[in-house]
Amino acid sequence: MKDPFAEVDVKPARTATIAAVVVAGAIVAAIVEPRVTATIAVIVSFFVMIMLHELGHFVMAKRSGMKVTEFFVGFGPRLWSVKKGETEYGLKAIVAGGYCRIIGMNNLDPVEPGDEDRAYSAKPFHQQLGVAVAGSTVHFIIAIVLMFFVLWQAGNPNSPKVQPVFDTVSSGLPAANAGLRAGDRVLSIDGRRVTSWEQVRKTVEGSAGVPLRITVERDGTTRTFTVTPRVNQDLPGHQGQLGVSAKVVLEPLSLPSSVTHAFTETYDTAKLSVGALGKIFSPSGVRAYTDNLTGNHHVSSSSGGTTSNAPATGTGNGSSSSGNSDDSVRFISPLGFFRLAGQAVQVGWVSVFLLLIVINVFVGVFNMVPLPPFDGGLVAIAIYEKVASMVRRKRVQVDMRKLIPVTAVVVAVLLFIGVSALFLDIVRPQQNPF
Repeated sequence: MKDPFAEVDVKPARTATIAAVVVAGAIVAAIVEPRVTATIAVIVSFFVMIMLHELGHFVMAKRSGMKVTEFFVGFGPRLWSVKKGETEYGLKAIVAGGYCRIIGMNNLDPVEPGDEDRAYSAKPFHQQLGVAVAGSTVHFIIAIVLMFFVLWQAGNPNSPKVQPVFDTVSSGLPAANAGLRAGDRVLSIDGRRVTSWEQVRKTVEGSAGVPLRITVERDGTTRTFTVTPRVNQDLPGHQGQLGVSAKVVLEPLSLPSSVTHAFTETYDTAKLSVGALGKIFSPSGVRAYTDNLTGNHHVSSSSGGTTSNAPATGTGNGSSSSGNSDDSVRFISPLGFFRLAGQAVQVGWVSVFLLLIVINVFVGVFNMVPLPPFDGGLVAIAIYEKVASMVRRKRVQVDMRKLIPVTAVVVAVLLFIGVSALFLDIVRPQQNPF
């Protein structure tokens, strides 16, 4: 690809000064608030992943004998560059990704005499396909590696173990008023032995207004409390509520299981990403997104901590959201990502890794949309040219001039998504998913 901001005329000295100020500001912020350091590290890691995406294209192009003239971090005016061989490497002012430029990507890209056989368009189908999918492949590899470490060191986040232990106890609600505390392990209720959180949930939900004798283990000693679940007005059926949540723990997998599950879990995440994209661009999704932008959104009411698979089931504070509406599926802007990164850092490294896994998988999937200027557009063109050449028994090449309107529409949609996502992240930021 080419740098879309290459023609922007900005003095290098000015851009270097701005870049220095931004870096200095980040250093000061990190000193004042150490947690910012970790958040910035997450942001930087995302840009590193984008560059690894481009490195995938670069390596595959070089292996295929294609000529790569530029490999840059960022866009716009050059801050620094060095030429080694036929490729110029460097840094540009707008550090929002990067690009590598391969000659002859389409018939609109002029190729100098003598380089015709090294152009992308002159290479066979399998080499074009390899270069086109290399970027997304890198994202999936990164996701698999990160998922492996999560599974091996922490456990499967999609298969948590819910213990009959209070993780949180909300003040002002029955459990706290009765003297129960976070960390208490439930041993029995009304003399009936408790071995799972499901037993706690069912008993509490069916005992609104009925006093319960709850025996817990605290600091090695056994204590019994009498607590009366209140009626949760947010839930149907007058279910009981204590105001507590369960402790959820993960169990690390063995090395072999971590390897195999890393692939399956990443695959499942990819399926969810495809489903999310389909949901966003479905008629209902577009309508929900439009309503969200205009403030006329209709979010379905939540059952608030009463579903059977939630850790706080039947005993939460009734304020959680189910997150099942179309409104909950949307793109995030850099501001939104920065906020999510900060939230993930507060929770811990597992949340950070999970965020990066989801981002990598989504970018890998989204980049395979079969339209220009996505890499998926290159894949679609390569496949079309291959099939058409076989049918017509002669070399067929797509005239990119005919696809300019399609590219313009896609770019316009991307710009709208970027601006609208920033707007939503400012006026209606997403709830903390961690």
